Amino acid sequence: MNAAEKLVSRARHGRFDEVLPDLMSLAKQPDGDRSEAWEATAAAIQVLSWHDRFAEAATLVEQLIAKDGPLGAELCDQDVPFTTVFLAAELHAGQPAGPRLLAAVDRLPEGSVLADELSWLAGELTNRPVEELLPSHFAWGGPSVPLDEEAEQLVACDYGSLDDQGKYALWQALTKANDFGRAHRIVEATGEVPDRYAPCLWMAGWYATRGDLVRGERMLLAARGRWWPYMKWDAIPDDPVIQPVLRLVVSDRVREQYLTRPIGPEAAEKNA
Repeated sequence: MNAAEKLVSRARHGRFDEVLPDLMSLAKQPDGDRSEAWEATAAAIQVLSWHDRFAEAATLVEQLIAKDGPLGAELCDQDVPFTTVFLAAELHAGQPAGPRLLAAVDRLPEGSVLADELSWLAGELTNRPVEELLPSHFAWGGPSVPLDEEAEQLVACDYGSLDDQGKYALWQALTKANDFGRAHRIVEATGEVPDRYAPCLWMAGWYATRGDLVRGERMLLAARGRWWPYMKWDAIPDDPVIQPVLRLVVSDRVREQYLTRPIGPEAAEKNA
């Protein structure tokens, strides 16, 4: 575990604000292990987003790419959050993403993962809304599609009789079909919420579009307990504060719990 990953683990113990200055310092270090710099930057982006410091996060990534991009370092093999940070800055800080995406591409090796993804996003921006290009976007408020036969059978079952695998399959199917009506009825009848992070976000967004802030807040808090890092640098999920619909139910209570309580493996460690 390098210095950046140690800081991320400390942060996930609920000490995000305490650790953020150290992450920023490591991200901006003039020399040393540059693999630590990009990991620290990735984690810092997530925490900065929770404080609505989107412009600062985008500038941090610009500086990182300017320094390390031409070297063809590990940074060039990454995508999220370095791809989404410019989109978030456009949406929440009024800074156009297109020119910044293309400028970043020019500093990266041709054909690298990061260059290709940034170039693709720049092209998509001319045809699609920014929020659709950000992670965890769902068709909130849109129509549902029919469930397949297997999912219909799951819905017809008594929810309490389903095992964990059955419940997982049911929530995945309802989310994929955008069938909020039946999902809401299950939650109301059983008092249970989806057992995975993504379906909780999907339901939180639906409640937000309906103006039901109390239930939306509840789903975001449930999502926090179901989140698990994908990468070692993954400190805190930033979807709730990046997606405009989800931001409608990001209350002070949500921010406090996400930023001050253990999350992911550190929460599991504490509860063991």
